[in-house]
Amino acid sequence: MTIPTSLWRRLTLAGLLLTTAPLLAACAAQATPPQAAAPEARTITVVGQGEVSAKPDIARAQLGIEVLAPTVAEATQTAAARMTEILGALRKAGLADKDIQTSNYSIQLERQPDVPPPMPRAAPAAPAAPAAPPAGRGPKAAPAQKPAAPPPAPPDLAPAQPAPPRYVYRVSNTVTATLRNLAQVGAVLDAAVAAGANNVWGVSFGLDDTDPLEAQAREKAIADARARAEALARLQGVPLGPVVAISEIIDGGGPVFAAKAAMYDRGAGTPLAPGEVSFSTQVKVVYALGSAPAAPGR
Repeated sequence: MTIPTSLWRRLTLAGLLLTTAPLLAACAAQATPPQAAAPEARTITVVGQGEVSAKPDIARAQLGIEVLAPTVAEATQTAAARMTEILGALRKAGLADKDIQTSNYSIQLERQPDVPPPMPRAAPAAPAAPAAPPAGRGPKAAPAQKPAAPPPAPPDLAPAQPAPPRYVYRVSNTVTATLRNLAQVGAVLDAAVAAGANNVWGVSFGLDDTDPLEAQAREKAIADARARAEALARLQGVPLGPVVAISEIIDGGGPVFAAKAAMYDRGAGTPLAPGEVSFSTQVKVVYALGSAPAAPGR
């Protein structure tokens, strides 16, 4: 079989291309200069802190009642009547309905410990009769006397108490009261207790609007971060560049209440110390660093 001349030329050219292609690729790779590695970013990271304080303008307190009764009906009815008196006292003291909110209501069945009945009082033992002398010795024995009857046991002074119920129901009802007149906080608490409240806790002071206080704290944190970064850059002898990144550190905390020694006058009710409300925040700032100036030649 004879291969045509045109086909032979095509096959020869294809083989030549397949043979020289790897060599051309290797030469091209050697001819391409390697790219220079990107320089590392020159930055400095600091954390700034800011804290501001202000006088509180509101107070919050948990007020409630707790009732024990042998039946759930008696417990709930007694709790409802007492809470109605407490709410009336709070409204009479000037609290608006929006500042009174139910925060807890619960009914629990509790078992009481069994009390054993009192043990019967034992009668005193009779005195023992004197022993008779031996026969034929000593004086003639006197006729034996009949021992006296023991005195009667004294009656119990305490009357008999009925056995306590084995199960009782505990009903708790609590409201959160927001007090906007701090001068009357003690008097309002006393009025609630007089109306029947037997649970009072969680008294705290704060601000109705914390946004201005938080904004001031952030401004101080930014200024503190700038001062820290400039001090560190100056120690290294390099200029401080622009801000690269910034973030606020959120740790879940809120305003911190600090107590003062001063208290309200006892004439206004229970003495309380409002203290100050302080808010603190932290910001993380990343600054770019400029190049250090060249050292002067000798």
